[in-house]
Order: sequence, then structure tokens, then C-alpha cells
Amino acid sequence: MKIKQIVDVIENAAPLSLAEEWDNVGLMVGDLNGECTGVMLALDLTADVVKQAIEQGCELIVTHHPFIFRPLKRIDFGEAKGATIKLLIQNGISVYSAHTNLDKSERGLNAALCRLFKAKSFAMDGVGAIFTVDKTTLADFAKRTASLLGDKSVRMIGDPDRTVERVYVVSGSGGSEYSAAMKCADVLLTGDLKHHNYIDAIEDGFALVEYSHFASEIIAQDVLEGILKETNIKIIKAKQSSPFRLLEEI
Repeated sequence: MKIKQIVDVIENAAPLSLAEEWDNVGLMVGDLNGECTGVMLALDLTADVVKQAIEQGCELIVTHHPFIFRPLKRIDFGEAKGATIKLLIQNGISVYSAHTNLDKSERGLNAALCRLFKAKSFAMDGVGAIFTVDKTTLADFAKRTASLLGDKSVRMIGDPDRTVERVYVVSGSGGSEYSAAMKCADVLLTGDLKHHNYIDAIEDGFALVEYSHFASEIIAQDVLEGILKETNIKIIKAKQSSPFRLLEEI
């Protein structure tokens, strides 16, 4: 199967037109006309993921986070990114990234999070989604988030007894959606919040539940697997773990 055929399936589910202007999505490295017998799915492209792809005989790696996000000023094989590019080229492996277009797709990450929480209803909204749950407290909702995502780093801002029914969710980093969430939801559920978001929430009497970026987006592997099942090509999920460890885990 041609890599372009696989890419077409992804882009049918997550059109490039959905991507944010600042984002970099699509083919990162390689040849769309190349042949492919196996696809590796990953959140991030690392040297270890490339080695896994080589071991598994995968000619294409599909990531959620763009491998090339900012313009490269040089490709130095003595530097980490340059060495990874060299390894890709030497082994004939292409890399394709589906980022905010996958976040915003009705078959994408935010929709998947809504389903994970067994939302009573949900609707896509900008870079996030709004979903409803049975009435609960902020404290219980935060605990449920930690349990569903297997994320021990979950934290919350707000009155623990605050009623939660409407949730504004942004997979990954969504602090920029604070104002939008406050207008339409009881809580903003997202990752990578900043100190000023915490202070604003306290001052505004709003609620935040923050998960780790990794925990909310490693599900990209499952989302992409569901999209690519129709190709009947070999699909392998890369073995990846959170980039940080909690002190309690040491």
C-alpha cells in the first residue's frame, strides 16, 4: 500500500483544513509515494520510537505531536533531532503528524475524551468540546478524571463541592480556552495550565481540573488505530511512557 493511501484515510477523518494556523501537520519526513506494509502510532517521535519501528518493520510512523514544529535552521547529525532524521532516512521510514486537525475532528481526541467520560451529550467547540455528565461535585469529577486516565498528577482549582454538569475539555494544552470555557461550562478540563490561570479561576470563582498532557493525549494511538483499521494494514502502537515521574513513584 502506498503511504499516500494511508494518509488519505487519516485526512478524510481529520482534514488538514481543521488545523490551527500556527500548527504544522502533514508529512514531516519521507515520501508519500513510498510503499508501506506497517504503521507505527506514537504520541511523540523519539529515537526510541524510530528504533521500535525498525524492529517491527514499519515504513511509516504516524504521530500526534508534530515532529517538526518550528523551522529547522540546520540538520546536524551530531544533535538529537538531526540524528533521528538520519536514522529515519537510512531506514526508509516516513513520518506523518496529525495534531490540531485530529484534536478538532469528530473522530478525534476531544471527542474520544467525551466518550471516555460517558458524556450524556457533547459538541465540538473550537479547539475543544463541551460535554455533559450526571450532576457531580468538582472533587468527585477530578477523582474520576484521575481514575479514567490513570493519571496520578491530576489537580483541581475551585470549591470541592461545586456542582459540575457541563465540562469544557481540551486535550493536551488548553489554558488559552479559559475565557471560552468560563462562558459555557462549570469546569475547564485540560492540561498545561499556567499560574495566571489558577489565579484567574480563584478570582472568578471558576473551576479547573488539570491532567498531564501525556495522559490526555496518549489516547491518540487508539484514535488513530480506529481510523486506520479500514486499511487492513499492520498497525503497531509504540511503547511510550510519561516524560516525567512523580516523586511518589521513586
